Amino acid sequence: MLAASLNQIWTVYGYPLNWLNNNILKIIIKKTNLMLLRYFRRNKEPTHLRILRDVPLFSGLQCHELITLDSLLHQRKYVANEVIFDQDEEGQAIYFILSGKVEIFRKNRAEPIASLDTGEFFGERALLQNVSRVAQVRAAEDCVLAVLFRDDFLSLLHTHPQIAAQITEHNSLINARVQSEFEVVSPEVLSNPHNTPGIITWAGIIASTCLLLLIFKNILWLIVPFLLAFMLYYLMAPLAKKMVQSGLSQQFAAHSLSGALLLLIGLAVLLFYPLTIAHAADWQIALTRYLSGGAMLLEQLLHGLQQQFSFLNSTHFGNDYYQEVRDFSEHFSDKYLANIVFGLAAWLPSLLLAPLISFFLLKDGAFLRKMVGNTVPNAFFEKTLYLFHAVDRTARMYFLGLIKIAALDALLLSLAFWILGITPALVLGILVAVLSWIPYLGPLAGFAIVMMVAASNDPGNLPLYYSIIGVFITMRILDDFVFLPMVVGKSLKIHPLLTIMMFLVGESIAGVPGLMLVIPLLAIVMVLGETLGIILTDKRLQARHKFAQKLRWQAANHGLEK
Repeated sequence: MLAASLNQIWTVYGYPLNWLNNNILKIIIKKTNLMLLRYFRRNKEPTHLRILRDVPLFSGLQCHELITLDSLLHQRKYVANEVIFDQDEEGQAIYFILSGKVEIFRKNRAEPIASLDTGEFFGERALLQNVSRVAQVRAAEDCVLAVLFRDDFLSLLHTHPQIAAQITEHNSLINARVQSEFEVVSPEVLSNPHNTPGIITWAGIIASTCLLLLIFKNILWLIVPFLLAFMLYYLMAPLAKKMVQSGLSQQFAAHSLSGALLLLIGLAVLLFYPLTIAHAADWQIALTRYLSGGAMLLEQLLHGLQQQFSFLNSTHFGNDYYQEVRDFSEHFSDKYLANIVFGLAAWLPSLLLAPLISFFLLKDGAFLRKMVGNTVPNAFFEKTLYLFHAVDRTARMYFLGLIKIAALDALLLSLAFWILGITPALVLGILVAVLSWIPYLGPLAGFAIVMMVAASNDPGNLPLYYSIIGVFITMRILDDFVFLPMVVGKSLKIHPLLTIMMFLVGESIAGVPGLMLVIPLLAIVMVLGETLGIILTDKRLQARHKFAQKLRWQAANHGLEK
């Protein structure tokens, strides 16, 4: 039965998979050769890189380093007299002047305290010392600025000591001048209070999460590939970063890593299929034996409950449940196995989207961030930069945390099963670790599978059963109180009571997929809701935006009136 089902699936998907794999690899190899030719034949820098090299701070960077920096920078245009940032505002970015001139003001002073021209930079003090802005900066004339977010700036200082030295020297001079000429404000006054969302914001966050769950339930065929794609992207992103830092282009890194991933997937399919066909009959027999062992264990358990609680005898509690489980185990191969195999195969075309999506995230991720950032007005731009990076950090820590915890669980569970003599230990350890991604139901399903295997291989061994129970209880304690705080930490910042409530809501809206999606979705919506709440309630930012619009209208109308 299992072999026949697999042969039918291979008849449908085998040729398209081989064709897709071969053609994608040909395209990737062709693109890689073209990029290598361009890399070795290039003789001059593009215009936008020459503009960056005109900034003295970046003049010593090599071409590939400039390309990496350019992918992180956001270019913004400001009109004369437009506010770039305010004094006492929380700093999220450093600014480099590509053209034009800016002036620096402090409160209660009508005249500027300093001016900066093309090639200079400002805003680094708030980032290095983790304090609020010490002055207001305005555009003295129309200017173009390159903006680098906090995390990217600190990473740049780590990878390029010469830039770090120049910025540190510049920051020391600024500190000395500020301390000698002006009264220094205490850090307590400078630090901004923590922005906590109110009741309306929280209501909007929970309602938005529930609405998204309802939508995702109906397009689950698209959501699952995206989740897998994000996992692949966050796994490959550090490798791509190292390749770019070594002098290769982002496109080359994306093509080569994605090509290697597709090659591994293709080889795995080609190697796994003959192995599956050769052992399909044995696996089907083993599966039937495990189900029978689980049914016998359940019969013993129900019989013990009836002996302990006499009222269960009159309700036929044990007989009804045992008969259902016995029928399921005896007719599993005939009634259910083919449907399960074909149901899993129906997901195959959708899952093939995951490597393709991860490829475009690697290749065009920076471009997409810039494209979205260009649509945001200047007044809200720093907050939007924070929003991008906060969402990215939350998703990265959650998905990588899941993978790391699954690896730890698989290792420890496999070791525990091997010590207890349960085989196959490694397969069971990996299966239980992956099932643990489904909150509550996943660990229970994994426990049931291991108990069925143990009951089939060693029936009636009560010490073994108690040991398995102890292993699962220990793993839950380690996951909840050790691994999750260490690996994921408090990055999601979700209260335990809210977590339990949202699990119940997610299960009621979307079932098992809702249990898996609700927490990462809630965490991302929280970041969006809190940041948008700050933007929408900050009257100063709104006033700056309206003032900038007025300045732009005045500049656009200049010369039109006689």
